[in-house]
Amino acid sequence: MADPRRRSTDVVSLVAGLVCCGIALSWLLVSVGEIRLRDLGWLMPMVLIGAGLFGVLLSIRRSRRLRRPDRPR
Repeated sequence: MADPRRRSTDVVSLVAGLVCCGIALSWLLVSVGEIRLRDLGWLMPMVLIGAGLFGVLLSIRRSRRLRRPDRPR
């Protein structure tokens, strides 16, 4: 039986949260005047690529952990 104190990571929710944080950060930077609206042409794809790579890495890590046989205690 799985340890009730340990929960698996929901990768989809984590990546969606990172995308929302990236959108909020870009809105904040435009509002403060640090970047112009036309500069979002490179910023938003970078946020999406970064969140996607993070999700892929977490998925790979999780699949490796699931394939590993249980160790005796």
